[in-house]
This record gives sequence, structure tokens and C-alpha cells, in this order.
Amino acid sequence: MYESDWLYQFFLFLSGLLLLSKIIYTMRNFALGFLGIFLFFYSCVNFADKYEPDVVVVNKFEEIENIFKNDNDTTYLINFWATTCPPCLKEIPLFETLSEEYSNKKFKTYLVNIDDKKRIEKYVYPFINRFELKNKIYCLKDEDMSSWTAKINQEWYGALPYTVIYKGENIKYYFGAFPNHSDLKRAVDEMMK
Repeated sequence: MYESDWLYQFFLFLSGLLLLSKIIYTMRNFALGFLGIFLFFYSCVNFADKYEPDVVVVNKFEEIENIFKNDNDTTYLINFWATTCPPCLKEIPLFETLSEEYSNKKFKTYLVNIDDKKRIEKYVYPFINRFELKNKIYCLKDEDMSSWTAKINQEWYGALPYTVIYKGENIKYYFGAFPNHSDLKRAVDEMMK
């Protein structure tokens, strides 16, 4: 009887080990499956929410000159800015807010950065990404500033920020930053009439 108890205990022990290994195997598969599903959904959400700015680097002003020549019923706002210009950086969120507010109207904003070409990677892109700017952005690397500023407005000598608002043949130029959202909105609304 003593030997059979021992044998019985041994088989119970082996059965318990087998059951435990099956439970661990099942839990491991469940954990791996759950981890796989989690990683799949995380990657989908992560890629879906990834911010991609609309930035075009241009070498010559002539490559973007057409944005000043749209003759239709849309109102265009074109702002020249640089990361070295604190008033410029302060006013850019105003353009983003207005563009979102007027997304269902015939209104288009272009932001033209004129930082030195050496600053684009180090300062311009980080600024754009930090604030997730959604307006179309041109990085203009044309260093012959006096020639292309004269094409925009003979009176503009390159001081920043500088904003052009136009609709068809009607055009207005603004030296300096808009102090607040309501002043910017008023200027755009005047042009939209």
C-alpha cells in the first residue's frame, strides 16, 4: 500500500505539472496575442495621428510668384516671416486660427519663411513641427531679397513680418504684426466683401 500511495502521488504530481504547463502555455499565448493586438492598434493610431506639415523648399522667388496672381473669388493671405523675428512667431498662431475658422470659406493662407538656408533644418522645421502648422509653408532660399521684394511691393524693403492680403485685383499690404485675432479678422473680412 505504501508503494501504491507513492506511485499515486507521483502521477498526481505529474498531472499537476502537465496541467500547470498547459495553463502557462495558454496564458503565454493569450498574453502574446493580446500584446500583438495592442501593438497593431497602437501603430495604427500612431500613424493615423502623425503630423505631416505642408512645406515646400524653393530656391527662387519665381517658383512661388504665382501665389500672388490668383484671379478668382478666393481671398489670399500671404505672410512673410522668419524664426529670428519674435513678432512673426507671435502672429503665426493667429493665421492658423483664422484658417481653421474660415475653412468653409473661400480663403487661403500661405506662410513664406525667409530664414537663411542654414537655419531651415535647425530652427524652421522644429518650429513648424512644434506648433503643427497646417497652412501651406514655403521656405524661400532666394537671397536676392531686394529684387523679389520689389516684385511684391515697391515700398517693401524686407522688414518682417510682412503680410499681403488680396482678392483678384484688390490688394493690401501690412507692415508689422497683427496685434490680435480681431484685427487680423477685420483685415481679411474687408477683403472678402
